[in-house]
Amino acid sequence: MAETVQQALRERCDQDTTAVVYGDRTWTWREHLGRASAQAAALLGVADPDRPMHVGTLLGNTPDMLEAMAAAGLGGYVLCGINTTRRGDGLARDIRRADCQIVVTDPEHRPLLAGLDLPGVRILDTSSREWADLLAGAGVLHPHREVEAMDTFMMIFTSGTSGDPKPVRVAHLMVLFAGQNLIGRFGIADTDVCYL
Repeated sequence: MAETVQQALRERCDQDTTAVVYGDRTWTWREHLGRASAQAAALLGVADPDRPMHVGTLLGNTPDMLEAMAAAGLGGYVLCGINTTRRGDGLARDIRRADCQIVVTDPEHRPLLAGLDLPGVRILDTSSREWADLLAGAGVLHPHREVEAMDTFMMIFTSGTSGDPKPVRVAHLMVLFAGQNLIGRFGIADTDVCYL
């Protein structure tokens, strides 16, 4: 039985059953995890190996977010789910606090990053030519690390009801436990995007 998200996803890489449903679109496990593997390889290829391998996501409840999560799982790096309700200096502080060297965003959320003080942070927009070229040039995935059950899979920022949001570390094993092995019926937010 899988003890990490990395292991659980690897078990599905060659399956042609439906993995993701979004509106009237579907992706098989092979398609979804193939794209996620390419994303992980591409991001690891442009990352600074001397810095923590933390990739921020400023994305909505879309296939892009689900793919970024799978990429982090397969790639063995930490995904930082940045709170999309934050603005200005607070948003920049959250990204810096999570020690993100890369932030993946989309056209809806990209304007939130305009003009922010984010030295050393590479912003990648999933709708851009740069992103398409990066994925197209991705080689074979060589994970950042082989993770263990209690390694951090993701940092999720709280809503900040008592002040600034705090990053909460979520271990691989916690994701499997909370998601009933992640692969069972695990919906994201309002289930606009879901694993089957």
